Amino acid sequence: MDASLTLTERFEQKLQALQFGPVDRLLVFRPVACGLGGQLSGRIMTLAMALALGRKAVFLSPADPPYGQTFAELNDPVDLTGLDDAPVVAITEDQSARIVVHDPRLMPPFDAAAKKALLDKMSARLGMAVTSRTLADGLAFNWLKILPDVAAWCEAQRARLGVDADTLGVHFRRGDKAVETAFVPASVINARIAEIHAVWPFAKLFLASDSPAAPQEIVCPPGVELIFDTEEQRFNNANHKMLMERPDLVEQETLVAFKNIHLLARCGGVVGQDNAHFATIAAASILARGTAPARVALISGRIAEENSAALAALFRMKKLVRAIGRRLLPGMTASARMRRAEQRRA
Repeated sequence: MDASLTLTERFEQKLQALQFGPVDRLLVFRPVACGLGGQLSGRIMTLAMALALGRKAVFLSPADPPYGQTFAELNDPVDLTGLDDAPVVAITEDQSARIVVHDPRLMPPFDAAAKKALLDKMSARLGMAVTSRTLADGLAFNWLKILPDVAAWCEAQRARLGVDADTLGVHFRRGDKAVETAFVPASVINARIAEIHAVWPFAKLFLASDSPAAPQEIVCPPGVELIFDTEEQRFNNANHKMLMERPDLVEQETLVAFKNIHLLARCGGVVGQDNAHFATIAAASILARGTAPARVALISGRIAEENSAALAALFRMKKLVRAIGRRLLPGMTASARMRRAEQRRA
């Protein structure tokens, strides 16, 4: 391998050869019904693990329903004989099976040993150190090729809004996130914005939020222009569940969701929470471009619960109730609803 290549160049060269070269060892991604950010994170993780393991990452569909397609084909056609009996991928092991599967429903927690194995194996294949899981994710995301019409639309929105490298992206997650965790307080996000502005005096702040009231809660430092897309329709809900019942909104909501991920990733820094995919993907992309870590703040998504015993108890109870509900009413899970929606459209 050419020693003069940068880490990004080596990563892209190696991944391109795996995805579109004569590689017979496969890692197949089986998506779950979730939001676009979660689906995209699943694809990113599959690509990172595939490179580390020297396998071709295979995606069964160019899109992950209920959302539409945003990327060009990520792999060439392959023989999937034996997929039904394929084992779940184990990043810490050397599996001999021709096909292994990345299924988020079956994967064990990605613990410290798995993280170390991923980074060690990826670094060995590239001949350069990949120092963090975030960096690995960012390299994978930045390799993805956006469909030309989607790229053109996103660029038009970027130009309309004025988002650029002198902009801080802020992902203010509201909507359905309260099902999982208490909302991150606006005061905490505002404090991180001020801290970043003290070391990097950005000129603009792009606010991405599912809440129409977000501009009233986020505080811009003096002289900073607030960018909030007033033309965007916001439903303030779990959009993937809505799209199962409203296929007429699929194209619109896919573009809107991807626009926000894309624009956050094109900013010069980002503030968000560490359990919201829009923010984590954007942070990974920004850091993989060599941006100073001081411009990125991923706040604990459970910070409100960490500071309140009452909230912690409430969300433990919510989690227990949801788990019981999934066992007692399996037909109401997102995966079951997705299957029914697909049968109605068939």
